[in-house]
Amino acid sequence: MTPLSGRGERIMDLKQLQYLVASIDSGSFKKAAEVLYTSQPHISKTVKSLETELQVELLRRKARGVEATEAGRKVYEYACRILVESGKIQNVRSVQGARSLRVASMPDDRLRTLFGEFYAQQSKSGLLAEYMEQSAEEILRAVHHHRADMGFLQIERTQRTALQQMLEHKRLVFEELKSLTPLLLVGPENPLYQAQTVTGKELRELSYVQTDADQDALTIPLIQRNEDYQYHRRRGQVLMTNSRELLLRMVQETELCSVSVSLPGPAEGRDQIRGIPIRGGENSVVFGYVRRRRENLTEEARLLADFVCRGIQ
Repeated sequence: MTPLSGRGERIMDLKQLQYLVASIDSGSFKKAAEVLYTSQPHISKTVKSLETELQVELLRRKARGVEATEAGRKVYEYACRILVESGKIQNVRSVQGARSLRVASMPDDRLRTLFGEFYAQQSKSGLLAEYMEQSAEEILRAVHHHRADMGFLQIERTQRTALQQMLEHKRLVFEELKSLTPLLLVGPENPLYQAQTVTGKELRELSYVQTDADQDALTIPLIQRNEDYQYHRRRGQVLMTNSRELLLRMVQETELCSVSVSLPGPAEGRDQIRGIPIRGGENSVVFGYVRRRRENLTEEARLLADFVCRGIQ
């Protein structure tokens, strides 16, 4: 039910703001509905009711989604702040006096292992933690909206300009921790299994398995430098999956390979998978974290950043 003001006037509620923010973030009512586990018509109707109450158009409806109007962008900024503060109010009792840490990260075996080791140490002192694996764009939104205290990213150096533009828009800062070299992950069935390095020409002759997250707007391209990822897609040389377990199994048991910056963790039982450096890609990947521009890291986040920096070789 929509709350009423003292004069009997209808005023906006948190659900309206939440639906508006999700619609702008995702660019469509359909995607917003998927994120919020509701129906597309319900999202559309709720946002429309907010526009009616404010007597202003907040979203432009297009054939392929929605985009914020000038008024919509202003309301979006206010809505984000309101939702963040509302969440703090709701959680004030449960987190009173507790140490907490919320981390968003791109999927990475090495970082996943390091966070587990860090938490095992810190949990003894009562640390409450959340660790979410997301795409780069989702990570930026999570930190911007205060759903995460920090977000770990790995991107190509050539993408720093694009990243900086997104950071400016969301008032975020990227702190570089390490430079990394892309690896070609191969198993015993791959013809390059014994190779010490791999060239761009050799990459064109291979077939790949990659996760959906690998095609994020800010992530490592499947084929480095002047190679064309769509070239491989057109030839049917890429198996796409959202399952990390399937990806590792296919690499270990077939000729399919994958591009990454880290080897599988030991707990995943993929000891036969090798990581071959891609020639010409030395130190071409930047690893670091994002934080909000006007806020320092919490003590817990700073400890994690130091721990990860020491653990990444």
